[in-house]
Amino acid sequence: MRLPLKKITNLKIIIILILFIILFKNLNFFKSGYLLLTKNINERQQNYAYDFCENNSSGYVFYIKNKFNLKEKPLIINYHIEPQQDWIFKKDNIYNNSNKIILLNYKKNKTYNFVKIKDLDYWVSYDMATPNTSKGGKFFEFIGNLKNLDTEYKANFYKKEIAVLNNVKEIKFDYKKNIKDYFSLGSVTFGLLKEGEKYILSKNNINFDDHDSIKFIKFDNSFDDKNITEIRLHLHDNIDLSKFKILDNYNNECFFIQKQ
Repeated sequence: MRLPLKKITNLKIIIILILFIILFKNLNFFKSGYLLLTKNINERQQNYAYDFCENNSSGYVFYIKNKFNLKEKPLIINYHIEPQQDWIFKKDNIYNNSNKIILLNYKKNKTYNFVKIKDLDYWVSYDMATPNTSKGGKFFEFIGNLKNLDTEYKANFYKKEIAVLNNVKEIKFDYKKNIKDYFSLGSVTFGLLKEGEKYILSKNNINFDDHDSIKFIKFDNSFDDKNITEIRLHLHDNIDLSKFKILDNYNNECFFIQKQ
């Protein structure tokens, strides 16, 4: 039995309406429309359009810019590997002011973990850091069986630039047998001074804040690392909050600070 043409037309209209409702719901159409009508552009940018204090944290940057009515662009440091948020200020032709700093995803005591490369005599770390977050090496911490050191040893650091940032450990690199074929970062000495179980490194300004490279350690031949399973390189913090005036603090993760 065939349905009347009018009923078929009404059924099609109902189906189309249901599909539109599902589409609008999946696109957050109603929520977006509500926010557009009830929130100004500043509120939408800082609270809804972007991550507030996680990942790129653009929402927090918008929040600070609006709250303090910034006329100068501060230094922005993100402790996560994310695109820079300088674009938030560019259209206003705001010039730089490094006396004020926005810290995003703040984390103290950055550490690189190194593992031994099979059949080679050096160690590799796949950890990444972003610019301005650390300031040279501070300690070596050796995991495994290592007797107390009674003399001074030398460690040399190198790096290999790479074009990827994610899942670096899963990539099979063709490592060079001669460590000196890589770019040299510098060297430190260690062995005589300790703080707890950590060996204090000689004073250095080695830049480990290179987020597009893997790092290597090569010890002098006199240092026996056969019974070590992992090496942790502890870095000096570039930002010491005790030396700054804290203008804004969100969950101890995002800060707006000013040099004292």
